[in-house]
Amino acid sequence: MRRNVACLLAAWGTATAIATAHAQPESAAPAPPPGRGTLTVPIHDGMLELSLENAVHLAIDRSLDVELLRIDPQLAEKDLGAAWGAYDPQLYGEGGYSSAETPTASQILGNTLLTQETSSGEAGLRGQIPWLGGSYQVGYQGSEVFTNSRISVLSPEFRASYVATLQIPLLRGLFWSDSWTLVRLSRIGVDLSSEQFRGRLMDVVRNTEDAYWGLIAAQDGERVAQKSLETAEALLDQTQAQYEVGVVSKVEVVQAEAGVADREFNLIRASAVARNTQDRLIDLVLGPYLEAETEIDVEATDRAGEITVREVSAAAATEHAMARLPELAVARKDIERRKIEVAAASNDRLPQLDLVGSYGKAGLSGRTNPDCVDFTAGVPCTDPPGVRTDFVDADRNFFNSTGAQNYSIAGVLSIPLGNNTARNLHDRAKLELRRSETAYDRLEQSIVSDIRRAARNLRSAVEGIEAATRAEAAAEEQLRAERVRLEFGESTPFEVLQREEDLVRAQGQKILAQQTYHNSITELDRAQGTILDRHQIVVEEAAALR
Repeated sequence: MRRNVACLLAAWGTATAIATAHAQPESAAPAPPPGRGTLTVPIHDGMLELSLENAVHLAIDRSLDVELLRIDPQLAEKDLGAAWGAYDPQLYGEGGYSSAETPTASQILGNTLLTQETSSGEAGLRGQIPWLGGSYQVGYQGSEVFTNSRISVLSPEFRASYVATLQIPLLRGLFWSDSWTLVRLSRIGVDLSSEQFRGRLMDVVRNTEDAYWGLIAAQDGERVAQKSLETAEALLDQTQAQYEVGVVSKVEVVQAEAGVADREFNLIRASAVARNTQDRLIDLVLGPYLEAETEIDVEATDRAGEITVREVSAAAATEHAMARLPELAVARKDIERRKIEVAAASNDRLPQLDLVGSYGKAGLSGRTNPDCVDFTAGVPCTDPPGVRTDFVDADRNFFNSTGAQNYSIAGVLSIPLGNNTARNLHDRAKLELRRSETAYDRLEQSIVSDIRRAARNLRSAVEGIEAATRAEAAAEEQLRAERVRLEFGESTPFEVLQREEDLVRAQGQKILAQQTYHNSITELDRAQGTILDRHQIVVEEAAALR
């Protein structure tokens, strides 16, 4: 029956209520999820009793797969912290000593060996400016000079200065420096990684539910095979007794024996399937606590109850999906990331025009050079007025009128000719954005398809259970009638075995339909992003490293 999406979704209600109804009685309040570190493995005498809720929470708490997934959000956080590290201020410093001797022959300096010893140092703070772009630097310089020059009034001479420099981009790099772009992308990476973890966590829950209901189906199939074998063995005993009294021929005994052998084979196969399915669930819920020699039997305590779901509203489910699915959130974050890359690449096409400004002061102090000569009077130099004698006195000049003031402002212009690299990278970023937007539209379309399929599978499963139940009842009645005919000699063991096979087939179809029903609920909850809510799972708690 063909319908559009709106009609297909006509009678939904809420998927959470449906999923909860099949797992718990209506009168039972949902149990709160176990806290982190409180989960224990309920194993008694080699028997692991598991409800669906315990299986899911054990899988989240103990699964190594989940532990691996927890690393990715942590790595994204570290990447963001590392990106912010580009704005950590840097303390810098340098210092040294130099000595120079220069032969001179001058009427002023005389015919002597000119010597100069210099000790200097510089220290300060520098770094990059967030958001705006550009850089800053504040530095202090100091030096001490000893000389025998006759024209140098001071020896030792102390010089000190401080300079503050600011560089601001006006075109390329304004709001889009490489460091700030990396911070923006890393922020998105944190959100993207969290959404990816949420999606993968949903997959873990879905896989656990599928394994749980798969185990129930496999164990039910094993019980059906066991009962079938018992029926065949009882029929063989009956046929042998009839043969001994001459009621039936040897051929009918052979037919009954063949039926027993066939059912023994079916039981062996069903037991192997049940054991393999059980190991899959054990691996999910026990994780690293499962050892090679571990022998555990799992008893699934949740069983299929009354099936009440008949209609699913795909419109409501799709609305849930569009608002809550992590895959869509990841796709949106990817589009956001691509837009940032386009904006950054667009800014890189601009010419470089930076404004550079600086401001500082310098100070001087020292003691009179004993080798200095006042050539106007022909006498040794005297102390210069206003110049103090200690190094710290040079710093005092920063705060008085004698301090020398220095400032500058300049522009730095750079225009790339051709600019092929920036232009092509910008065009590439735009294509990547278009691809991400198309992928988002495709994802929305696939979500609608997934929900339509899950809703259809759920309705088909309900109808299949009803049909299989009727077929099972009819097969049971036919088997009962065939046994009565056999007792009166109107039938053969072969015909009884045929009726019994019909019953086993009907029971297998019912088991499969019940498994499909539960799997369809799981699929629907995963498709619309509500599977974690059904189990009351808090993503932040599940993401914490164990």
